[in-house]
Amino acid sequence: MTRILEFIVAAVIVFVAAVVFGLTLPSHGYIERSIDVSHNIRHINDVLSNFRKFPEWGSLRLFDPKTQFTLEGPDFGVGAKLAFKSSEPSVGDGSYEVAEIEQDSKIVWTVNNRWKGENKKFTIRLEPAKSGRLTKIVWSFDVDYGMDLVARYSGLYLHGEPATQIQANLVSLQSQLAAIPNVDYTQTEIFIADVPAQPALVVATQAPRSLDEVAAATGKALEEIRAFMKKNNINAAGPYSIITTEWGEENYVFEVSQPIDKSELVLEGAPRPIVPAVVQPSATDDEAAPAELKPGMLDRKGNLVVTPTLRARQTYGGKALVTTWIGSPAGLPLMRLALKAYGMSRGYHFNDSINRYYDTMITDPATVADDEQQFKVYLPISDQVMANEPAAAPAAPAAEPAAAGG
Repeated sequence: MTRILEFIVAAVIVFVAAVVFGLTLPSHGYIERSIDVSHNIRHINDVLSNFRKFPEWGSLRLFDPKTQFTLEGPDFGVGAKLAFKSSEPSVGDGSYEVAEIEQDSKIVWTVNNRWKGENKKFTIRLEPAKSGRLTKIVWSFDVDYGMDLVARYSGLYLHGEPATQIQANLVSLQSQLAAIPNVDYTQTEIFIADVPAQPALVVATQAPRSLDEVAAATGKALEEIRAFMKKNNINAAGPYSIITTEWGEENYVFEVSQPIDKSELVLEGAPRPIVPAVVQPSATDDEAAPAELKPGMLDRKGNLVVTPTLRARQTYGGKALVTTWIGSPAGLPLMRLALKAYGMSRGYHFNDSINRYYDTMITDPATVADDEQQFKVYLPISDQVMANEPAAAPAAPAAEPAAAGG
């Protein structure tokens, strides 16, 4: 009996000591980790202001590749939310939500997960170095424990799991940023456009990377297209576009695409509908083109063969990032990179080897100086998002070709 009483007294003493010690523990927990990156600060800000790509680069999938994610709220900015669900105890169920943004300075996410405490949040501060070459990303975690003594004890382990997740996020974020073209798009107005598909005649060509050479190749392609249109009583249904196939170190490989007002062509005496190009199942990138492709057949890329060098297909239809460039065509390659950097930073999904960049001239080179030309530059995306491109006044068709790059 005495031993039982001794055990009870000892337990009470231990309990009281634990309570007293718990009351001395901090009611607020804080931890931070940091990393230096050499990248445009706006890219970092934008990557952390949306969750579209977080399932790919964030730490949660490192702990459980089967984690399920659901995007909620707006696509970007305050209110953007990511809910996650996992059977792995280190992840569990919860959500992150963008609660505050100070442009290029601070982003705050509220944290709702199984970690103890209230008012949990990640704060990510962006601190540019004086040299301007590096940005320090400081990622911290705050939590309030109040009078919850169990939660206060859990604060002793902030340097465990929370710190591990923060460090993993930083390392993965650094890799994510390294893939983004380091192009400043802060002075570029970029919108989302709804692009309608149109039947078009297309000529593939290439030229050395010089304005004059590209202009000459474009002009030759347009001559071929317009000669066929005239012969077959076909009208242009809008300005022509230049579709970038490959921007090489020495040569520019591209296509000239002219929308037309016919949805089918009569080839070899039979009507052939103009439909979207679909790569043929037997085609491979290194497969040589058939020795003889007759009009009305499909080439290995799914284009309708019109002549040995002329093809027909539906142009891209869907969502696209779009910007306007005013100036020499030599500036177009930089605009394409700006669209790519913007798309990657904001988490849009695209495949520029399938749905490629394309440019459309919206001024008439016969009446506008070369360095004052206006172009629309497009990057197709696969996201189902709301278009926000402002309505524009009808553009005058381009009378003669100008170079698409330099």
